[in-house]
Amino acid sequence: MATLKKRRKLWYARVRWYEKNNPYQKEKLIPLRTESKVEAMERLSEVKKVDSDIKNGMAFAFPWLTDSIQTTVKRFTLSDAVKHYVEHRNKLKLRPKTLELNNEGIDYFIKSVGANRPFETINTNHISVFVDFLEARRLSVSSINIHLRTVNTMFRYFQKIGMLNKVPIIEQRRIDKKDPNYITDDEFQSITELKWLDDFYKRLFFFYRETGLRLRESSIAILSGQWLDLPCETKSHTQRSIELNDTLRMIFVELRDWSENGYGSTLKDAYGHISKMFKKALREVGSDEEKHFHSLRHTFAVRSLISGVSIYELKLL
Repeated sequence: MATLKKRRKLWYARVRWYEKNNPYQKEKLIPLRTESKVEAMERLSEVKKVDSDIKNGMAFAFPWLTDSIQTTVKRFTLSDAVKHYVEHRNKLKLRPKTLELNNEGIDYFIKSVGANRPFETINTNHISVFVDFLEARRLSVSSINIHLRTVNTMFRYFQKIGMLNKVPIIEQRRIDKKDPNYITDDEFQSITELKWLDDFYKRLFFFYRETGLRLRESSIAILSGQWLDLPCETKSHTQRSIELNDTLRMIFVELRDWSENGYGSTLKDAYGHISKMFKKALREVGSDEEKHFHSLRHTFAVRSLISGVSIYELKLL
């Protein structure tokens, strides 16, 4: 049962309990807003009436904390849910990029639905409003699906821990399968012949086409002799190694020096700059507007398939 606890001059009601599979005792302190022990005992009796409900996760607004004359159930809002969920996710030691995407999706959800909306009242109609909000920001279908998964995972979490009875229907948007946007040999040759484009960028584009690396993977890769080792932090979540010939090895060393000590180190986003330079070159040679830097990875995949590399091996890269 709830007990009294004095902190400095004021009294608090202390509720303690254990949760399943957790050896550590949880504690919730409810301010009684009084220095009088007699008055504190009276208010403690009110807390004891809902002691078991507090242990089950419910929140209450007591008369001495509000303008009300009686104890009422405090609504668990979307803002409350987000605060709880973000704290939970931060304890899971997820990758920084994953947490960044989670937080971005949740921020969008709050902006579209409203922070003070009671969490249990959110339904499929609110999800539709959320999707409309994302579309209005001109996000791609893939990005919309990422944010929908984030919100769905949050709802499933609260259902799993018994704080939500029903989860709204959240369906992924359909993505039509497209052929890979690869760079043809003629297009790549035209890019290498652009007079305004510095040879440094031409070498970088060649490096990415020949290795199939994602744009930012080179920033975390470790060069060991002729091998480029990529840690588990990459998108594939698996460690892999790529053998480089002398030419590719020299380009990689040049790229790292440029990004860490050269012009790239003065830029806010060195790798974003590389991507923009490639897009500018694509437009200059008249390529399809849908092609972009990642198309170099698609090009690597297509060229590898033609040379006899299996699809299974490609999926590991």
